[in-house]
Amino acid sequence: MRDPTIFAETAAEAWAPVSGWRAKARGAARAARIRLEALRQGPATTPFVRCLYAHAVFSDTVPTFRAFLRAAKQEGEFVDTATLRTIIADGKPSDGRFFHLSFDDGFASVYEDGGPVMEDERVPYTMFVATDLIDADPDTLNRYFAHMPAYRARVRTLDWPQAKAAAEGIGEIGCHTRTHARLSKISGDGARLADEIAGARAIIEGHVGQTCDSFAWPYGTASDIDDTGRAAIAAAGFTSNFSAVRGAVRPGATDVMNIPRHQLEFHWPLHELMVWARGFREA
Repeated sequence: MRDPTIFAETAAEAWAPVSGWRAKARGAARAARIRLEALRQGPATTPFVRCLYAHAVFSDTVPTFRAFLRAAKQEGEFVDTATLRTIIADGKPSDGRFFHLSFDDGFASVYEDGGPVMEDERVPYTMFVATDLIDADPDTLNRYFAHMPAYRARVRTLDWPQAKAAAEGIGEIGCHTRTHARLSKISGDGARLADEIAGARAIIEGHVGQTCDSFAWPYGTASDIDDTGRAAIAAAGFTSNFSAVRGAVRPGATDVMNIPRHQLEFHWPLHELMVWARGFREA
């Protein structure tokens, strides 16, 4: 059993390596496709609105993270969630090129290692936090990471002073439920659903001292949420809701309560990050 007091402090320590010949073959094929796409793509020149998300920015990925932000800023402007909502609600084809950047789960590395870079580069960002993981004891984190096979070790989460400091800078603290619950599995329990959604929002606002009106549902696929969960999110007062499904954001057409996002992680090579930032597989 893993030592519950030991946390990964670098990407090399955190992410599980690919194992097994089938997985390695799939990974090699994927890398080849992305390399070909990188050669095919050129810098973005047409209007777009694109939401990107990751989980962490570890110390060993800071150089790539900074290089990515600078490269992306050559092709588009990073906007905060309020601006994104305005662009979507405007209903007119965007005449600009816009990125929105967010991070799920509330890992401390985003604030500690990524925060100074985003402040330097003036890139607004949102951290979607699961409130019971903030300041969590080792046993709570132990249970959480037991269901996260992508990680080879536990990753430290924010504390509330860090969350408050991020929100007082250019960050935003959004909601990712209390316990990282799969909403489609608890939609029959109205009390728990309300606690995971409205309860989490109240906890965030109490600690951060600012309105929390952005939500991202855990796991992020269409099967991880249902109509009951969506209704509870709206009833709790959230005005935007983010998925983890790749797709284009289209002003006037995209549902602000079902905003698509492209995943990327900053231990990936820069050319791969830019392939996703340019909307690979967006259609």
